Amino acid sequence: MPRLPELTLENAALTVREKMVAQEHLFGFVLNPTKQMGYCPTIMEGQIAMTEGIEKAGHIEDGLRSLICMRVAKLNGCPF
Repeated sequence: MPRLPELTLENAALTVREKMVAQEHLFGFVLNPTKQMGYCPTIMEGQIAMTEGIEKAGHIEDGLRSLICMRVAKLNGCPF
């Protein structure tokens, strides 16, 4: 059981709410890390910036990145 309840659009800060709406539009749902990291918007923004930086660096091909994501999800017992 999580120590903090997941954030919802109604109780999230404005900057977090904007990210939640964008994720809902893109994926059809809000990603779980956003529901937790959204309690501290600066940490959430830092995590997003780091992820975007890794993707924009272009050192990992798209197909390989998908395989890595699937493998990590399997190791963590999460569907991908």
